[in-house]
Amino acid sequence: EVRVDELQRLLAGMEKEHGNLLREMKAGEAELARLRSAEGDKLAEQDRSAQLEKEVAMLREKIHHLDDMLKSQQRKVRQMIEQLQNSKTVIQAKDAMIQELKEKVAYL
Repeated sequence: EVRVDELQRLLAGMEKEHGNLLREMKAGEAELARLRSAEGDKLAEQDRSAQLEKEVAMLREKIHHLDDMLKSQQRKVRQMIEQLQNSKTVIQAKDAMIQELKEKVAYL
């Protein structure tokens, strides 16, 4: 009977230890799941960050290209303005010459 009581006590201790270990295992699994979720979130954030960096690089390249195009157009406009000013000067010179010729013809 003493031996049976001893075995029952040991069995009760083992059951208690089993319950404690189950609780610890569940807590560990929950913590592991939380860490995996956090790691998954971190990976998702890293992927999003990499994607955004690619988009920013692409947008910078587009902006650079547009700046080049804008500068080219500005040069063309300046050249056209300069040509117009030169043409105005030539026309004014010819108008003055025509006026002189008209005056000479009128004098003659």
